[in-house]
Amino acid sequence: MSDLKLSVIITSQDWATPHLAEIDATALHGLYIADHPSFPVTESWTWLAYAAARTSRIKLGTHVTGAPFYHPTRLAKQVASVDALSNGRVILGIGTAYEVADFRPYGFPMPGFSDRVELLEETIVILKQLFTGKIDGFDGKFHTYEGEAEFAPVPVNGSVPIWIGLNKAGLALQVAARHADAVNTWQLSPAQVREIAGPLKEAVEKAGRKPEDVAITCDVVMARGADERGAEQLAHRIRDMARGWGRKESVTDWGVGGVLHGDGDAMLEQLGRFKEVGCTEVTVSCSSIEDVRWVNENVAKRLP
Repeated sequence: MSDLKLSVIITSQDWATPHLAEIDATALHGLYIADHPSFPVTESWTWLAYAAARTSRIKLGTHVTGAPFYHPTRLAKQVASVDALSNGRVILGIGTAYEVADFRPYGFPMPGFSDRVELLEETIVILKQLFTGKIDGFDGKFHTYEGEAEFAPVPVNGSVPIWIGLNKAGLALQVAARHADAVNTWQLSPAQVREIAGPLKEAVEKAGRKPEDVAITCDVVMARGADERGAEQLAHRIRDMARGWGRKESVTDWGVGGVLHGDGDAMLEQLGRFKEVGCTEVTVSCSSIEDVRWVNENVAKRLP
């Protein structure tokens, strides 16, 4: 598993603020945060700018930023600024957004899913143009840019990796095939990831790109010391919560396969199954610095 990267995602980043230097010193590859208007935490890209100043090695980003909540120019400014402050360590996870509570209560209209996919694609196309240092007009369904304009700062490495969050081989996968550097799944089992890998490969090739141009990355939850029954119970609790937030059943078919559980040895074996289906990076959800320390000592440091 030498080429499988292990990272962490946190849904409440404020507890991690005093521990950033410690997290940076681990064997973990990336530190990612959730990005929801309704979450009672520090604003995501503001916090990542702070994290950039407190770290020097670890990758930083979101899993995932909801395109409907950002104007592309403002998002490009935020992402490129954090990338500059971190010396090129940013990864932009982006998606259509799904949680009903994030939309109208905070003043955001909630279009249907197909419209949100179109909005996502427009946003990515515009971001990529802006990251070149200029934009020369854009006439879309949701955004219009007139005339030529310069943009700064530009990302350190010319662009930033763009990962599209999805759990199904549908419309968002087609956008990923055309524009993304990776897809990012949430709590799917290795078997479910395999079901996405085939259609993704076909769509990438149809878009005139190489299969290796679009990686598969997988977010999972963790149940330290739990057996299969305990892990499945956790998966079902999160499944029911997500469906209550507005996620459809078709993308929340979650069970034990999307939960790292047991001891370090068991988790290393489970990670191997993700690698076998083509996942290049697994990101573990952590809710405390104790979780991060445990994952680092018992799993990350032991990856061959």
